[in-house]
Amino acid sequence: MYSVIMAGGSGTRFWPASRKDRPKQLLALTGERSLLQQTVDRMAPLTPCEQVLVVTGANHSDQVRDQLSLVPKSQVLAEPMGRNTAAAAGLAAAWVAKKDPSAVCLVLPADHLITDESLFMGTLKKAAQKAISEDVLVTLGLTPHYPATGFGYIEAGTVVDETQPKVMQVAAFHEKPDLETARSYLDSGRYFWNSGMFAWRAEVLLAEIRRHLPKLADGLDELAPSLGTPQEAEALARVYPELPAISVDHGILEKTSELRVVKADFGWSDVGSWEAMADLWPKDKAENASRQKEVLAIDATGNVVDAGDRLVALLGVKDLAAVVTDDVLMILPKDRAQDVRLIIEALKEKGLEKYL
Repeated sequence: MYSVIMAGGSGTRFWPASRKDRPKQLLALTGERSLLQQTVDRMAPLTPCEQVLVVTGANHSDQVRDQLSLVPKSQVLAEPMGRNTAAAAGLAAAWVAKKDPSAVCLVLPADHLITDESLFMGTLKKAAQKAISEDVLVTLGLTPHYPATGFGYIEAGTVVDETQPKVMQVAAFHEKPDLETARSYLDSGRYFWNSGMFAWRAEVLLAEIRRHLPKLADGLDELAPSLGTPQEAEALARVYPELPAISVDHGILEKTSELRVVKADFGWSDVGSWEAMADLWPKDKAENASRQKEVLAIDATGNVVDAGDRLVALLGVKDLAAVVTDDVLMILPKDRAQDVRLIIEALKEKGLEKYL
């Protein structure tokens, strides 16, 4: 069994703390360890560092290796460019298949938080068992707690295993819905948030890629002999630009009949925006959230502040997100935290790429 950690994201929603040269997954947003380090730590009971594979961008690979000093350096796969998750998952499966085609890949994002780690382990074990016993692809479906419009949804079909956590066939995938549709999903009880967490045997995923994305399969076949050798970087640089850029959801999971979903209730956060930190950082009596110890709040409520080692002083402000770095001060309404991308776009338009 291998943990495949997907660490290729740019984390733009956490600008200005997250930058091109240091994305969200490399930041310590909660505790002393980065989100990536916490992900690998969490998997230790199932997969020791010798069975961890990280797929990341070439421009971040050195930082990943530095943060994960116990993971063999050759097990950090450096994509020369992002080609979305089908290529990343396929690359990892091809690497694992060289070691053991029947091995299970537990595919996990590098930038999520889990609150009930024991239940998380149990759910992953159930997913792995299904992947082994039935030769199927398995996804983890998170029980929705509110009508989220920022997540894709999985529609569950027939229950195929009643023992907890339940396993169901997948009826359909659905894109991020509007609020009314999200409410109907929540009320029905048949829909789950798409977690981006999967379990499959390496050879089973590669067979599904061959069936549904033959061009990607051809590229992986060309790459396979070089994986884990000194020729790996050169082969990736040569082959990767020609691979199709498509998500594993669109390219494989929406097309295959060999898909199951395991109900997941282990407490989860995608750490998706500064607003999300309101639920993850300590709060005062007025619901001001900050990881700073020195917070002085006067007639101030519901704010989220990250200010490094500085004193945080709030007076007469409500529901703001404020973030201070060495070179940037960002202030915005907390409920517009998802719109940080507008700042990113404006910086590009104004030629201020040095702040990205």
